[in-house]
Amino acid sequence: MKRRDFIQGMAVLGGGLLLSKTPAMAANEGKPEQQSGIQIGDVLAHSAIVWGRCDRPARMWVEWSTAPDFEQAQRVRGPWALSPGDFTSRVELTGLPAGRRIHVRVGYSDAGNGEFSDWVTGSFMTAPVAAAPVRFLWSGDTAGQGYGINPEMGGMKIYRTMAEQKPDFFVHSGDNIYADGPIPAQIEVEDGRIWKNLVTPEVSKVAETLNEFRGRYRYNLMDENVRLFNSRVAQIWQWDDHEVVNNYSASKDLSGDARYQVKSATLLQARATRAFFDYAPIRRTGPEGSERIYRSLPFGPLLDRFVLDMRSYRGPNSANLQTREGDDTAILGNTQVDWLLAELKASTATWKAVFCDMPLGLQVADGDKWEAVANGDHGPARGRELEIARLLKGIKDAGIQNVVWFTADVHYTAAHFYDPARASFKDFAPFWEFVSGPLNAGSFGPGKPDDTFGLQVVYEKSPATQNQSPLAGLQFFGQVDINPESRAMTVTLKDLNNATLFTKVLQPA
Repeated sequence: MKRRDFIQGMAVLGGGLLLSKTPAMAANEGKPEQQSGIQIGDVLAHSAIVWGRCDRPARMWVEWSTAPDFEQAQRVRGPWALSPGDFTSRVELTGLPAGRRIHVRVGYSDAGNGEFSDWVTGSFMTAPVAAAPVRFLWSGDTAGQGYGINPEMGGMKIYRTMAEQKPDFFVHSGDNIYADGPIPAQIEVEDGRIWKNLVTPEVSKVAETLNEFRGRYRYNLMDENVRLFNSRVAQIWQWDDHEVVNNYSASKDLSGDARYQVKSATLLQARATRAFFDYAPIRRTGPEGSERIYRSLPFGPLLDRFVLDMRSYRGPNSANLQTREGDDTAILGNTQVDWLLAELKASTATWKAVFCDMPLGLQVADGDKWEAVANGDHGPARGRELEIARLLKGIKDAGIQNVVWFTADVHYTAAHFYDPARASFKDFAPFWEFVSGPLNAGSFGPGKPDDTFGLQVVYEKSPATQNQSPLAGLQFFGQVDINPESRAMTVTLKDLNNATLFTKVLQPA
């Protein structure tokens, strides 16, 4: 059973509901509450996004200081948290000192009775302006295949493990939620064990309404490990298919899926997009306004970060064997490809980290069609491979060096080296791609490599049988450390318990 063909068909098995307080319940009570914690995102040298959520209409306030006791704290008035935004709010802090740990606290003043909430505190690192040690983590895939918050396991423990590594930032490489995967009260897993979930009404079925999509994000924030992590580590979010529906594109056909009463994939995508931007601590940039996800985020002289979007501009999944580029072969789209090449050319940082929501050379099927870039024919570039071939050739022709790709999606961990000497399409410079995940979902894999871009599997770890639960321990994240003296980049693949599985030291060109 392949991961993308797996359908979680189990119904909620009696009881187990954990209901959070609604704004209507809180309206006549005392001070506001913040049940979802805070998030920090898209941090630069002198600015950062701070996100919060209240339980009622209230004004957001943020204080920040370089001192943990908030001595000489600066106070920033944020926007109102109101019902149209599910009582979420965010503010951009500016004028921050570079390369420092910033302590923040978020509070809300009730729009009705004026009472002030308790503070929720956190901290994060701003980007340096001089060469300094850099550490970041990446992974993806949260609460998939019905594996949600299991109190008997201690919740989503990998988030606490990652927080303990004290990274400068974390990149969530997509599938922040599984809108298409119901979370039942319990599941029988390997060795006859029972996985038990906390459940809410919104996660007990596929997400169709705006509230159900938002409920998926609220659910993840019920986990104390996630809230702890969010308060300590700045994040960069991208998205993939499960924020909407499995194998999403605008041409997705739901007519035969009895789980969905809403048959329009574009209507689901509209609601999913609103929920994503309500809950993501993301900076809104670009000519497309609030719906643009791809962006570049510099992090000092050693690292520039390029975040891609393989969902919003793709053509329909197909046999993927077209011989000419067109709208039907798009995976990034011409505008995003041109943007990425221009941003890479302009970068003066030693390392260019490209965060991509799907691997470039693994075969990822969608029934009898293809979901990712590769088409499994191992020959010259065709279909979506044409666009990626043009991008890789452009990187080579421009003489852009030290480009490393990071991704998730396939629910196992791996290190891939793309070698033009062993490829069918050879007009590109060799590069590394590192894969990690899932964070809290079923484990699958390994995927089959495609030879078009000469993918060589240097390391991989995956389950012996498909869809193993997090109890099996096959949950993964990646860690990257950059040495300011040698400028070497060390990539380490790790598991749920922080065990080192594989390490690769990359020297700058």
